Amino acid sequence: MIDKTVVKPEYLESSWKHEVFDESENQIAKYYSSLTDSGDRIKFSNITLPKMSSIFTEFDNYVEIKKQDLQNITFEELLTFLKDVKPNEKQSKKDCLIEYLESKQIKYNEGLWDETVE
Repeated sequence: MIDKTVVKPEYLESSWKHEVFDESENQIAKYYSSLTDSGDRIKFSNITLPKMSSIFTEFDNYVEIKKQDLQNITFEELLTFLKDVKPNEKQSKKDCLIEYLESKQIKYNEGLWDETVE
């Protein structure tokens, strides 16, 4: 079951698609993966919400793809791929997504975003 404190639909435009999957938690942080369609882009996010950090409230390790570069691959197809893919021991789903995009010669941007405690 998705923790409603993790998914913040108030930050999403009503026309956007957003789905959370691969949720977990331990004593250090809450973790989840999501896929968001924001109109002209699709973004895969691995979110970390530290529980006891006095510096950061959130990390987003992401891959962003312009829809014009997706070669008719849909949000739903990417979501199914991400839900079904089984990374090997040294891989993450982000790594698998990047391999998939590179195999199809699809351009993407990746990065790490963080939000600091105010």
